Amino acid sequence: MKKWAVLDICLCAVSVALHIILELFLTIRIGNELKITLAALPFLVIAFICGPVEGFITGLIGAFLSQLLTFGITVTTPFWILPYAMQGLAAGLIFKAFKNRISIRSVGIGIFASGFLSVILTWVASYLDGVVFFKYMTLEVLIGLIPIRLLVWAVLSVIYTAIVMPISKAVIKSCPAELKKKKK
Repeated sequence: MKKWAVLDICLCAVSVALHIILELFLTIRIGNELKITLAALPFLVIAFICGPVEGFITGLIGAFLSQLLTFGITVTTPFWILPYAMQGLAAGLIFKAFKNRISIRSVGIGIFASGFLSVILTWVASYLDGVVFFKYMTLEVLIGLIPIRLLVWAVLSVIYTAIVMPISKAVIKSCPAELKKKKK
């Protein structure tokens, strides 16, 4: 196994652990449908420093484990873990489109666009959860939550960008030459 592959696995494992800590202990929940969290931070960092596939896998595993620990497994669990996984994938793909250059523009656009996708997928998960579990949330309320969720994400994306930029630069700078070659 190549050295950079082991490094990627270690970074992803640490990111999953960080996600679980952020999700379980540092999340502000407002009712069942709105939360303010930095839990996606580890997936975004991995997407930027390792790539879209690693961002997707890390998001998938981290979201699954935090869902398991918070709510258990239900028929709608796949819908709840998909937003984080897709957020990691989308951020990595957008960053790749910018030729893996860490700049305020590439990171900011990657974070905002991937988060926008996550907001939409979370809304779909909320809707499907309501359908499966007998409309505990009406469609009107869910539609009313969309602007609030987008506003929360717009604010959080600025915070995420301010955090992800220095972390990504520091990790890439301190990593072995193999990871730096992979990013070019």
